Amino acid sequence: MNELLDPPAERDLPAGRAVRMRARLMTEMRAVPGPAPVRRRIAVALVAAAMVVTVAVVTWPDPDRGTQLLAFGPDELSPTLRQSAERCLALGDEPGRASATVADLAVAVEQGDHAALMFLTDDHYVACDLWDPAHQSWSGGTATSVDDPTWRKAWLPGPVQRLLLTSTDPDGGEVVAIGRVSARVHRVVLQQADGTITPARVAGGAFGLVGAGVSEDGGAELVAYDRAGVEIDRRPLFTPFDKLGRCYVDPAGAVVYGDPGPTCQPAEPWHRR
Repeated sequence: MNELLDPPAERDLPAGRAVRMRARLMTEMRAVPGPAPVRRRIAVALVAAAMVVTVAVVTWPDPDRGTQLLAFGPDELSPTLRQSAERCLALGDEPGRASATVADLAVAVEQGDHAALMFLTDDHYVACDLWDPAHQSWSGGTATSVDDPTWRKAWLPGPVQRLLLTSTDPDGGEVVAIGRVSARVHRVVLQQADGTITPARVAGGAFGLVGAGVSEDGGAELVAYDRAGVEIDRRPLFTPFDKLGRCYVDPAGAVVYGDPGPTCQPAEPWHRR
């Protein structure tokens, strides 16, 4: 059996816990098709940086993603991500942010000193970018449904809707992209012109990614794939939606995004998974 799926040594766990954890993991991995072992409401991808946790963590190899860490459940955030979540919710004074809690965290990605987080409640979202460089004060950017009336729509402009994009430099640098995806989307990546691929974490109908060395004029694109690995959407990372010249219609033919035109595409429904 693949030793990567073994939990920590039994002496570090209560009696019988290792066996139950391993059996549960294997059962859930078989039940979910595709490369991702388990899809949770709270999904944390720790792309870089060592972390210390007090719970079992499973690693699995993926040639496109590198080594990932999957934590079981909402109480198992790394110390740095929990701190980032609390900082994010403390920023600003919008009512939406004030009513969200760490328990509403849908997706979080951490790479080095940069973190991207998205919180989903029953009626709004909070998207957050936090940067905590060594020997400097931390900084952050946020977006909420208070600022974004399109959130009230039950439809997406295709498979992917970007809700927050930030960068450390005027022309790119380290970027954070956060948004939501339709049920068709299984994987989202940031693809740069030089072939660099940065995977997003997709969970709960949301996605988040942190990419490094991204140039605004370098042709960076968000690319979405379905469960079969088929590309279903591609759009420039830095181009605002209203500059793409696209329009999307609901099943009744009503335009929900963009301006009416002869080549409107189907809008896709969104719901929290």
